[in-house]
Parts: sequence; structure tokens; C-alpha cells
Amino acid sequence: MNQSFELCQRAVRLGLRLEPRGDKLAVIPAKRCPPDFAAELRQHKGELLDFLEGQAAGLAPDCAPWLHVARQILAGEFDDLMDNSVRGSLETGLRSIIHPVCQRALDRLRDRNKNTP
Repeated sequence: MNQSFELCQRAVRLGLRLEPRGDKLAVIPAKRCPPDFAAELRQHKGELLDFLEGQAAGLAPDCAPWLHVARQILAGEFDDLMDNSVRGSLETGLRSIIHPVCQRALDRLRDRNKNTP
């Protein structure tokens, strides 16, 4: 099962609610969050924010991790690794996800493909 989903379920069992607030993860009520769980949330903050954003957008839980990948593409983190195989795999993964970030990343991949000799 998805790590982010499990952490969200654990938060519910602890009587906590997780909410994205920009690039921060809010834990409500924060004072009830055990320190070890808070450390685990910090460790997985990026994935949790993507998961929560995906949920809010109505994405299936298995699509939410692609938000993180899409952001990496937009930031140029794959540029040095980009061969046809990598590009094809990324395009296949992003193609069916209807989310603005994923669509922008897909457009960037396609533009780079046009400009690559």
C-alpha cells in the first residue's frame, strides 16, 4: 500500500488531520501529534503534499506520486538523464494523469524531444 496513504490513515487514527498549506504540511491539532510521528511526517512531507494534492484533485492514489515526478521534470532534474527510453517511460506515466502540473511536464518532455537531434 502507498506510504502516504498509510501515514494519512495513521493520522486519522491518532485524531489528526493533515492539510497542505502551500509548501508546508499542517497537522491539526499539532499539539496532539506524537514527536516520532511528526518526524516521520517531516521525512515524507513532499510525498504527503503530492498525495493530498492528488486527493483534492480527484486523482487515484497510484497517480499522486507522478505529481512529484512532474515537478522534477519541470525543475530540469531529468535533463541530464534524458534518452529516448527515459523520455518514453515518463511520457507513458504522465499521459493519462489529468492534472495541470503533469500536463505541463508532459509538454516540456515533448518540447525537449522536438529540440533533441
